[in-house]
Amino acid sequence: MNEPERLLTITELSIARTGDARLELDRVSLAVDEHETVVILGEDRSGKDALMRALCGAREGEERIGGSILFGAPDERPRIGSAAVRVVYLPGPSSQPLSPHASAISQLARVIARKLNAPHGSGRAEFEQEIAKLDGAPALVSFEKRAGELSPEILAWGLLAAALAQTPDLLLVDHLFEGIAPQAARPLEKALLAAKARLNCAVVCATMMTETAVRLGGRLVVLRGGRIVEEGPVVRLATAQAHAYTQTLFKDVVPRERNPQRGQPVLQALHVGLRPDHGPRDEINFELRRGASLALVGEDGSGRRDLVRRILGMERLDKGRIVFDAVDIGILSPQMMSRLRRRVAIIAGADDVLDPRMSLGETVAEPLRAHLHLPGDLVANYRENALRRVGLASLPGHLPISALSNFDRRRLQVARAIVTAPVLTIVDEPFRGLDAFAQSVIRDLLQSFRTEEGPAFLVITSDFSVARALADDAMVFRDGRVVDRGVLADMLRSPKNAYTRTLVEASRLDAQPPETLPSAAAGS
Repeated sequence: MNEPERLLTITELSIARTGDARLELDRVSLAVDEHETVVILGEDRSGKDALMRALCGAREGEERIGGSILFGAPDERPRIGSAAVRVVYLPGPSSQPLSPHASAISQLARVIARKLNAPHGSGRAEFEQEIAKLDGAPALVSFEKRAGELSPEILAWGLLAAALAQTPDLLLVDHLFEGIAPQAARPLEKALLAAKARLNCAVVCATMMTETAVRLGGRLVVLRGGRIVEEGPVVRLATAQAHAYTQTLFKDVVPRERNPQRGQPVLQALHVGLRPDHGPRDEINFELRRGASLALVGEDGSGRRDLVRRILGMERLDKGRIVFDAVDIGILSPQMMSRLRRRVAIIAGADDVLDPRMSLGETVAEPLRAHLHLPGDLVANYRENALRRVGLASLPGHLPISALSNFDRRRLQVARAIVTAPVLTIVDEPFRGLDAFAQSVIRDLLQSFRTEEGPAFLVITSDFSVARALADDAMVFRDGRVVDRGVLADMLRSPKNAYTRTLVEASRLDAQPPETLPSAAAGS
């Protein structure tokens, strides 16, 4: 049996920015053979971004690079770059790789033509042929629009087709699935794996999503602080056999049973209608008790946030009643509704919920001063305790919000929620834009917050894996209606509704990976 051909050899690769003593990559060595799938998994600043930049030959500012990258069979002259292997770089839509003002298909065709050294018309023809081969891809006419008008998932399909049209031997996939809802990402993942088999190419995929790592399968390389923590088959590293840090990244792949203690009703929706044309069968009714957690699951525009805006009194309730903390909000004046909202905390994946003009310390102290009028020493005590709980106590209190990473801003939201002592916390896509390690930390902080302070949770998400991590029950929304509801564990185990089943399958980790997780390991 012939040995597989070596496509990529990385030897002792180190990268640092000029003037910065910290190494972004610290003596990383890695080899990739033909037909392999290699997933580079890591949190923000783990080194995976620097590695992908080096592989595609893009430098960011003044960088010092040591070691070697060799494409193709080893020879006597290690170097950065080579034309021995057709290497194609596939960026994700979140990096905004196209001009938003020009036609997407025109730009993608130009990229293909340049790579193949062919006329622009040939590039377009290659794109059209490739998009037709991808099962689940949008219609060709979708890409005639300007790139800025495309949704992230449609743009991802176009970027994938353009990369595949260049007939790679080695495909470098750089965060293609980040920022895309799981039900939209699953067909993309399947299409990538099918194209890999069709083209007999190797894939190196950088991601911060453990779900992507499991579904793509193959070999996993875990980076942290610029170094490789460990590498091996995904089916092993996604289990208790892995390094402690890797286990932290994968800790919520297997759901955990909960037995929350529930108290008095916090929120009641009685015969609420979201759309003027909805009849009695479309009315929404539910009760949420203190300490309980309810997930509102659905795609954008499904009605989840419409309901929440009515709960908060931000939009008029035309039909039905909402009772919050034993008060019918329909009889409240705007001033009284504003006071009632002080008992609600919001933790969102959109970090613009924080005032960028405020500092870290002011963000946590403001609700204590403005609403509770506490003396300065008590404000400082509560603020420091909250920041300590979320791991931000070591940062200077005067640090502006704009200087914080997404991870730090998300933790700051939790700290602010802790000091407000809410009876209801609205958690809106809390893991969006975070790497696997940061997601794990935020998940633990939210679970601890709910356990220790006992607020009710309303979790807004399109991803059942997020719901599974944070909620006990769920309602599934579609077109402003609740199409399914029940105990979350039952819905995940055996979804009865067809739309629910689609969302569950999009989020399920064990439904379609090339190498499924062994049941014995999954239970460990």
